[in-house]
Amino acid sequence: MAGVSRNYWLTAYFVAGLAIGAVVLPSATWACALAVVLGLAGVVLFRGNHWRTGALLVAALALSLALLDAFADWLSPAPMGQGLMRTTQPRWWPPPDPILGFRPAPNSEVLNTATFDGEVVYRRTYHFDADAARVTPAAPSGASTYLFMGDSFIFGQGLLDDQSVAAQFAKANDFKVHTVNLGVPGNALNHLLRAFEAGLLDRYDSQHVKAVATWIIPAQLARVTGEGSWLGSSPRYVLEDGKLRYTGSFNQYRWFHPLAGLKYLLGQQFAFIDAIGRKQRQEEQIELYLAMLPRLQHYAREKFNAPLIAIYSWPDETSKPNYGVSEFAQSALVEVLGRIRNLGIPLLSVNVLSQPYHPSELLIPHDGHPNAFTNQMIAVELKRRLRPQ
Repeated sequence: MAGVSRNYWLTAYFVAGLAIGAVVLPSATWACALAVVLGLAGVVLFRGNHWRTGALLVAALALSLALLDAFADWLSPAPMGQGLMRTTQPRWWPPPDPILGFRPAPNSEVLNTATFDGEVVYRRTYHFDADAARVTPAAPSGASTYLFMGDSFIFGQGLLDDQSVAAQFAKANDFKVHTVNLGVPGNALNHLLRAFEAGLLDRYDSQHVKAVATWIIPAQLARVTGEGSWLGSSPRYVLEDGKLRYTGSFNQYRWFHPLAGLKYLLGQQFAFIDAIGRKQRQEEQIELYLAMLPRLQHYAREKFNAPLIAIYSWPDETSKPNYGVSEFAQSALVEVLGRIRNLGIPLLSVNVLSQPYHPSELLIPHDGHPNAFTNQMIAVELKRRLRPQ
C-alpha cells in the first residue's frame, strides 16, 4: 500500500514538472523530450511492474511524438525572418479590437525593435493618427485620397513612417494627394473585408477616394482560415454555395466546434499534426482567397467608385524555381496568380520592378520585408499607373 501511495506522489510530481516544462520550454518537441526523461525516471522509481510498464509506454509515446514533430518541422520551409527577435513597446501590440480582432489605437505610438544574433537590425517608432491609421505626410485641403490596406508589407514594418508605400506615394506626387496607411502587421484579407462591412471606412466617404491599394503575398493564403496564433479573434469567413459568409471570429467557431478547436491547438504545437489534411486545407484557402479579392474589389467600387489595385510579391510564369518560401507548391501559386489576373484586378508586379537589383538592395537584412528603396520604386510605378491629378 505504501508503494502505491509513493507512486501516486511521484506521478503528481512528474505531471507538475511536465506542466511547468510545457510553459517554460521553447517548443512542444522540448516538452516531449522532458516527458521522455520523466517516463524513464518513472521506470526506475515506480514500484510494481504495471506502473513501470505504464511509465515506459509514456516515454515511448513521447519519444515518437518528438521524432515525428522534428521530422515534420525539418520538412517545412523556413519562415520569413527566422532567427529575428522582434519586440514592441507596449508589449501586446496591436491591441485587441472588438470588430477586427486587433488594430492600432488612435493617437498612439509603438516602438518596434528587431535583433539578429544580438545585433540591432532596426529600431523604429510607429505613429498613428486619430483614425488609427499610420501617419503619412499632410496634404492640402480637398486633396484626392488614396487608401492603402493590407498587412506588414503595406504597413512598412521595420521602416520609418515616411518610408511606407503610402507615404512614398504622397512624396512621389509632391505631397498633393492624401494617402491613408491602414496596413496592420499580420492582417488577412478577412480584416479588409470586415473593415468595409462594419463601416470602419465610412469616414472616408467625403474624401474623394480615387483608389484602394493592397499588397498580396503567398503567406496571406493560410491566414484566411485563421492559420496563425495571432488570428484567433479575427473575422472568419466561409464559402457557402460559392458565396462568402461572415461567421464571427475563429475563436468563436473553435469553441463551438471542439474537434476543430482541438485539431487547431494540437497543430499549433506539433508540425506533423498540422500537416494532416494540409492539401485539402490549402485548396480551401485558395478558393476563399479568390472569393475575397473580387469582394474587396466590389466594395471599393461600390463605396468609393474607385479601383482596387494589387501590388504583388508572388511567383509568376517568369519566376525562377524555388522563388520565395511557402508551404504552397510554386506551380500552385503561379496558377492562383493566373486566376487573380482573370478577375480583372489591376496588378503591379514587384518582381518586374526589382529584376535589375540584388535582393540585398531590396529587403531589410535578416527580416525579409521590403526596404524604403523598394517602396519608393513601387510608389513611382503606382503614380504612373494611377496618374493622380
